[in-house]
Amino acid sequence: MKAMEPRLTRAVVEWTGWGTTPRPARDDARVIARFGGEAGPALAKAARRLEADFSADSAQFRAKHPEIGGDAVDALAWSSAYGR
Repeated sequence: MKAMEPRLTRAVVEWTGWGTTPRPARDDARVIARFGGEAGPALAKAARRLEADFSADSAQFRAKHPEIGGDAVDALAWSSAYGR
């Protein structure tokens, strides 16, 4: 089982804009600005992968991705409600 990665959770929240923007942002640049040029691109890519894997069944998603916290799951649910 993967351990929860708080930095990945924060990156997903930042990438989606959850809690700071009125609509989903899906912005790699926000993640890179927060986490730097070395870690930021990989975290943004991971956020995109998680969004692609997200389903409306958050319990199933949480079981599949224990490495992210509840804030990231909430952010992905909010983001998916708006579509692409």
